[in-house]
Amino acid sequence: MRLPTASAIRRPAHTGENRCWPCTTVNVAIVAIAAAALTAVGSPAIGGTVALAGLALVWLRGYVVPGTPRFAPRLVAPIPGSEAVFHGVGTSGGMEAAGGPDAPGETDAAGGMGGPPDGEAGSLRPTAVDPAVLLDRLVSADVLAVDGDTVAPTAAYDERWGAEMDRLRDRDTESLAEIAREISPATTSRVIREDREWIALASEDATVMEETWIDRPTAIAEIAGYRAAEPFLDDDSVRLAAARTNRMFLDRCPDCETELERGVDMPCCGGYSGPGEEPAETLVCPACEVRLYTFEPA
Repeated sequence: MRLPTASAIRRPAHTGENRCWPCTTVNVAIVAIAAAALTAVGSPAIGGTVALAGLALVWLRGYVVPGTPRFAPRLVAPIPGSEAVFHGVGTSGGMEAAGGPDAPGETDAAGGMGGPPDGEAGSLRPTAVDPAVLLDRLVSADVLAVDGDTVAPTAAYDERWGAEMDRLRDRDTESLAEIAREISPATTSRVIREDREWIALASEDATVMEETWIDRPTAIAEIAGYRAAEPFLDDDSVRLAAARTNRMFLDRCPDCETELERGVDMPCCGGYSGPGEEPAETLVCPACEVRLYTFEPA
Protein backbone atom coordinates (compact mmCIF):
# COMPACT_ATOMS: atom_id res chain seq x y z
CA MET A 1 0.00 0.00 0.00
CA ARG A 2 1.42 3.38 -1.05
CA LEU A 3 1.54 6.05 1.63
CA PRO A 4 0.27 9.51 0.67
CA THR A 5 2.98 12.05 -0.14
CA ALA A 6 3.32 15.42 1.57
CA SER A 7 2.09 17.16 -1.59
CA ALA A 8 -1.06 15.03 -1.58
CA ILE A 9 -1.77 15.88 2.06
CA ARG A 10 -0.91 19.57 1.84
CA ARG A 11 -3.82 22.05 1.76
CA PRO A 12 -2.59 25.39 0.35
CA ALA A 13 -6.01 26.94 1.02
CA HIS A 14 -5.39 26.63 4.78
CA THR A 15 -1.60 27.03 5.05
CA GLY A 16 1.09 29.54 4.20
CA GLU A 17 -0.36 33.05 3.83
CA ASN A 18 -3.85 31.55 4.17
CA ARG A 19 -3.13 29.91 7.53
CA CYS A 20 -5.71 30.66 10.21
CA TRP A 21 -3.86 31.04 13.50
CA PRO A 22 -6.86 30.40 15.77
CA CYS A 23 -7.37 27.06 13.99
CA THR A 24 -3.66 26.27 14.19
CA THR A 25 -3.46 27.18 17.89
CA VAL A 26 -6.49 25.11 18.86
CA ASN A 27 -5.28 22.08 16.90
CA VAL A 28 -1.75 22.24 18.31
CA ALA A 29 -3.28 22.34 21.79
CA ILE A 30 -5.48 19.33 21.02
CA VAL A 31 -2.50 17.37 19.66
CA ALA A 32 -0.43 18.28 22.74
CA ILE A 33 -3.19 17.17 25.14
CA ALA A 34 -3.66 13.88 23.30
CA ALA A 35 0.08 13.17 23.25
CA ALA A 36 0.47 14.07 26.93
CA ALA A 37 -2.45 11.82 27.89
CA LEU A 38 -0.97 8.86 26.03
CA THR A 39 2.42 9.47 27.61
CA ALA A 40 0.87 9.72 31.09
CA VAL A 41 -0.84 6.33 30.79
CA GLY A 42 2.48 4.68 30.05
CA SER A 43 2.80 4.92 26.27
CA PRO A 44 5.51 7.53 25.67
CA ALA A 45 6.40 6.07 22.28
CA ILE A 46 2.81 6.28 21.08
CA GLY A 47 2.47 9.73 22.62
CA GLY A 48 5.55 10.93 20.76
CA THR A 49 4.30 9.44 17.51
CA VAL A 50 0.92 11.12 17.91
CA ALA A 51 2.62 14.44 18.66
CA LEU A 52 4.87 14.27 15.59
CA ALA A 53 2.10 13.08 13.27
CA GLY A 54 -0.39 15.61 14.59
CA LEU A 55 1.99 18.55 14.30
CA ALA A 56 2.96 17.46 10.79
CA LEU A 57 -0.70 17.41 9.75
CA VAL A 58 -1.33 20.82 11.29
CA TRP A 59 1.67 22.17 9.39
CA LEU A 60 0.66 20.59 6.08
CA ARG A 61 -3.14 20.90 6.26
CA GLY A 62 -3.85 23.76 8.65
CA TYR A 63 -5.80 21.61 11.10
CA VAL A 64 -6.42 17.95 11.97
CA VAL A 65 -9.81 18.10 13.69
CA PRO A 66 -12.73 18.19 11.21
CA GLY A 67 -14.92 21.24 11.58
CA THR A 68 -12.22 23.33 13.28
CA PRO A 69 -13.20 26.55 11.40
CA ARG A 70 -16.61 26.37 13.04
CA PHE A 71 -15.45 26.40 16.66
CA ALA A 72 -11.83 27.63 16.84
CA PRO A 73 -12.55 31.37 16.38
CA ARG A 74 -15.12 31.28 19.18
CA LEU A 75 -12.69 29.50 21.51
CA VAL A 76 -9.94 32.09 21.10
CA ALA A 77 -12.20 35.17 20.93
CA PRO A 78 -12.56 35.54 24.75
CA ILE A 79 -8.78 35.51 25.25
CA PRO A 80 -7.55 39.05 26.07
CA GLY A 81 -5.49 40.42 23.19
CA SER A 82 -6.48 37.61 20.80
CA GLU A 83 -7.57 40.08 18.12
CA ALA A 84 -4.12 41.66 18.02
CA VAL A 85 -2.27 38.34 18.24
CA PHE A 86 -4.28 36.38 15.69
CA HIS A 87 -5.67 39.00 13.33
CA GLY A 88 -3.37 42.01 13.43
CA VAL A 89 -5.97 44.31 14.94
CA GLY A 90 -4.46 47.22 16.83
CA THR A 91 -5.90 49.41 19.54
CA SER A 92 -7.80 51.43 16.94
CA GLY A 93 -9.72 48.32 15.94
CA GLY A 94 -8.55 48.46 12.32
CA MET A 95 -6.91 45.77 10.27
CA GLU A 96 -3.23 46.31 9.63
CA ALA A 97 -2.10 46.95 6.07
CA ALA A 98 -0.73 43.48 5.54
CA GLY A 99 -3.51 41.05 4.75
CA GLY A 100 -6.66 43.11 5.16
CA PRO A 101 -10.08 41.53 5.24
CA ASP A 102 -11.66 40.06 2.15
CA ALA A 103 -14.60 41.91 0.71
CA PRO A 104 -17.95 40.58 1.87
CA GLY A 105 -19.85 38.35 -0.48
CA GLU A 106 -19.77 34.85 -1.84
CA THR A 107 -16.09 34.15 -1.61
CA ASP A 108 -14.23 31.02 -2.54
CA ALA A 109 -15.04 28.51 0.17
CA ALA A 110 -11.48 27.38 0.34
CA GLY A 111 -10.39 30.99 0.61
CA GLY A 112 -7.29 29.92 -1.17
CA MET A 113 -4.98 30.20 -4.11
CA GLY A 114 -6.15 30.29 -7.69
CA GLY A 115 -9.47 31.93 -6.90
CA PRO A 116 -11.18 34.93 -8.50
CA PRO A 117 -8.91 37.96 -9.04
CA ASP A 118 -11.06 40.11 -6.73
CA GLY A 119 -11.38 37.36 -4.12
CA GLU A 120 -15.07 36.81 -4.73
CA ALA A 121 -16.85 34.04 -6.59
CA GLY A 122 -19.76 35.35 -8.58
CA SER A 123 -23.12 34.70 -10.14
CA LEU A 124 -24.70 34.78 -13.60
CA ARG A 125 -26.46 37.90 -12.33
CA PRO A 126 -23.72 40.06 -10.78
CA THR A 127 -26.09 42.51 -9.08
CA ALA A 128 -28.66 41.55 -6.49
CA VAL A 129 -32.38 42.38 -6.63
CA ASP A 130 -34.38 43.73 -3.69
CA PRO A 131 -35.24 40.54 -1.73
CA ALA A 132 -38.80 41.59 -0.86
CA VAL A 133 -39.64 42.51 -4.46
CA LEU A 134 -38.10 39.30 -5.78
CA LEU A 135 -39.93 37.16 -3.21
CA ASP A 136 -43.26 38.67 -4.25
CA ARG A 137 -42.52 37.96 -7.92
CA LEU A 138 -41.45 34.37 -7.30
CA VAL A 139 -44.39 33.58 -5.02
CA SER A 140 -46.91 35.07 -7.46
CA ALA A 141 -45.30 33.07 -10.29
CA ASP A 142 -45.49 29.79 -8.30
CA VAL A 143 -41.72 29.39 -8.21
CA LEU A 144 -41.71 29.68 -4.42
CA ALA A 145 -44.37 28.93 -1.83
CA VAL A 146 -44.80 30.51 1.60
CA ASP A 147 -46.12 28.46 4.52
CA GLY A 148 -46.08 30.50 7.71
CA ASP A 149 -42.44 31.44 8.29
CA THR A 150 -41.17 28.90 5.76
CA VAL A 151 -40.29 29.69 2.15
CA ALA A 152 -39.45 26.86 -0.24
CA PRO A 153 -39.56 26.04 -3.96
CA THR A 154 -42.87 24.71 -5.22
CA ALA A 155 -42.92 21.03 -6.15
CA ALA A 156 -43.35 21.90 -9.84
CA TYR A 157 -40.34 24.22 -9.92
CA ASP A 158 -38.18 21.97 -7.74
CA GLU A 159 -38.80 18.97 -10.00
CA ARG A 160 -37.79 20.91 -13.11
CA TRP A 161 -34.75 22.37 -11.33
CA GLY A 162 -33.51 18.95 -10.22
CA ALA A 163 -33.98 17.49 -13.69
CA GLU A 164 -32.03 20.35 -15.27
CA MET A 165 -29.15 19.90 -12.80
CA ASP A 166 -29.06 16.19 -13.62
CA ARG A 167 -28.71 17.02 -17.32
CA LEU A 168 -26.07 19.70 -16.84
CA ARG A 169 -23.94 17.65 -14.46
CA ASP A 170 -22.63 15.52 -17.34
CA ARG A 171 -21.70 18.52 -19.51
CA ASP A 172 -18.07 19.62 -19.69
CA THR A 173 -17.17 23.01 -18.29
CA GLU A 174 -16.61 24.52 -21.75
CA SER A 175 -20.24 23.75 -22.63
CA LEU A 176 -21.41 25.28 -19.35
CA ALA A 177 -19.34 28.40 -20.09
CA GLU A 178 -21.05 28.84 -23.46
CA ILE A 179 -24.50 28.45 -21.93
CA ALA A 180 -23.60 30.88 -19.14
CA ARG A 181 -22.48 33.48 -21.68
CA GLU A 182 -25.68 33.08 -23.70
CA ILE A 183 -28.06 33.62 -20.78
CA SER A 184 -26.10 36.22 -18.79
CA PRO A 185 -25.31 39.88 -19.56
CA ALA A 186 -21.73 38.85 -20.46
CA THR A 187 -20.41 38.82 -24.02
CA THR A 188 -17.34 36.60 -23.50
CA SER A 189 -16.60 33.47 -21.51
CA ARG A 190 -13.58 31.32 -20.81
CA VAL A 191 -12.67 28.38 -18.59
CA ILE A 192 -9.90 28.67 -16.00
CA ARG A 193 -8.37 25.58 -14.42
CA GLU A 194 -6.35 26.31 -11.31
CA ASP A 195 -7.24 24.94 -7.87
CA ARG A 196 -10.59 24.05 -9.48
CA GLU A 197 -12.54 24.84 -12.64
CA TRP A 198 -13.94 28.35 -13.03
CA ILE A 199 -16.07 30.03 -15.68
CA ALA A 200 -14.98 33.63 -16.27
CA LEU A 201 -17.63 35.93 -17.75
CA ALA A 202 -17.01 39.48 -18.94
CA SER A 203 -17.90 42.16 -21.43
CA GLU A 204 -15.82 42.40 -24.61
CA ASP A 205 -13.28 44.96 -23.36
CA ALA A 206 -13.15 43.94 -19.70
CA THR A 207 -9.87 43.36 -17.90
CA VAL A 208 -9.15 40.23 -15.88
CA MET A 209 -9.98 42.14 -12.70
CA GLU A 210 -13.41 42.97 -14.13
CA GLU A 211 -14.29 39.37 -14.93
CA THR A 212 -16.92 37.50 -12.95
CA TRP A 213 -15.61 34.08 -11.92
CA ILE A 214 -18.18 31.37 -11.26
CA ASP A 215 -17.28 27.93 -9.92
CA ARG A 216 -18.69 24.88 -11.69
CA PRO A 217 -21.25 23.85 -9.00
CA THR A 218 -22.67 27.38 -8.88
CA ALA A 219 -22.86 27.53 -12.67
CA ILE A 220 -24.78 24.25 -12.79
CA ALA A 221 -27.20 25.40 -10.09
CA GLU A 222 -27.87 28.78 -11.70
CA ILE A 223 -28.15 27.62 -15.31
CA ALA A 224 -30.53 24.88 -14.16
CA GLY A 225 -32.49 27.36 -12.05
CA TYR A 226 -32.78 29.77 -14.97
CA ARG A 227 -34.02 27.05 -17.32
CA ALA A 228 -36.42 25.62 -14.74
CA ALA A 229 -38.06 29.03 -14.31
CA GLU A 230 -38.94 29.40 -18.01
CA PRO A 231 -42.59 28.20 -17.71
CA PHE A 232 -43.11 30.43 -14.67
CA LEU A 233 -41.38 33.71 -15.61
CA ASP A 234 -41.05 35.56 -18.92
CA ASP A 235 -38.54 38.16 -17.70
CA ASP A 236 -34.97 36.91 -18.22
CA SER A 237 -33.52 39.22 -15.56
CA VAL A 238 -35.98 37.90 -12.97
CA ARG A 239 -35.19 34.31 -13.99
CA LEU A 240 -31.47 35.01 -13.43
CA ALA A 241 -32.21 36.65 -10.08
CA ALA A 242 -34.33 33.65 -9.08
CA ALA A 243 -31.54 31.27 -10.09
CA ARG A 244 -29.09 33.16 -7.88
CA THR A 245 -31.40 33.40 -4.86
CA ASN A 246 -32.72 29.85 -5.06
CA ARG A 247 -29.27 28.41 -4.38
CA MET A 248 -30.17 28.83 -0.71
CA PHE A 249 -32.57 25.89 -1.09
CA LEU A 250 -29.95 23.40 -2.32
CA ASP A 251 -29.39 20.35 -0.14
CA ARG A 252 -26.84 18.57 -2.34
CA CYS A 253 -23.95 19.78 -4.46
CA PRO A 254 -25.16 20.43 -8.02
CA ASP A 255 -21.93 18.93 -9.37
CA CYS A 256 -20.84 15.99 -7.17
CA GLU A 257 -24.16 15.41 -5.31
CA THR A 258 -22.47 15.47 -1.90
CA GLU A 259 -24.78 16.55 0.92
CA LEU A 260 -24.20 20.23 1.66
CA GLU A 261 -23.16 21.51 5.08
CA ARG A 262 -23.76 24.76 6.97
CA GLY A 263 -20.69 26.81 7.79
CA VAL A 264 -19.79 30.39 8.65
CA ASP A 265 -18.48 33.23 6.51
CA MET A 266 -14.87 33.81 7.50
CA PRO A 267 -12.09 35.51 5.52
CA CYS A 268 -9.85 32.52 6.18
CA CYS A 269 -10.51 29.02 7.52
CA GLY A 270 -11.90 30.49 10.71
CA GLY A 271 -10.55 34.01 10.62
CA TYR A 272 -11.50 37.39 11.97
CA SER A 273 -15.09 38.57 11.68
CA GLY A 274 -14.84 41.76 13.72
CA PRO A 275 -15.45 42.83 17.32
CA GLY A 276 -18.99 41.90 18.31
CA GLU A 277 -19.85 40.71 14.81
CA GLU A 278 -21.53 37.40 14.07
CA PRO A 279 -20.31 35.74 10.87
CA ALA A 280 -22.89 35.03 8.19
CA GLU A 281 -24.01 31.43 7.76
CA THR A 282 -22.98 29.68 4.56
CA LEU A 283 -23.96 26.63 2.54
CA VAL A 284 -20.91 24.69 1.37
CA CYS A 285 -19.95 21.48 -0.39
CA PRO A 286 -17.30 19.75 1.77
CA ALA A 287 -16.12 17.63 -1.16
CA CYS A 288 -15.70 20.41 -3.74
CA GLU A 289 -14.82 23.02 -1.07
CA VAL A 290 -17.22 25.41 -2.77
CA ARG A 291 -19.60 27.85 -1.14
CA LEU A 292 -23.02 27.67 -2.77
CA TYR A 293 -24.73 30.40 -0.78
CA THR A 294 -24.16 33.02 1.90
CA PHE A 295 -27.14 33.82 4.12
CA GLU A 296 -27.53 37.44 5.16
CA PRO A 297 -27.12 37.89 8.94
CA ALA A 298 -30.43 38.43 10.72
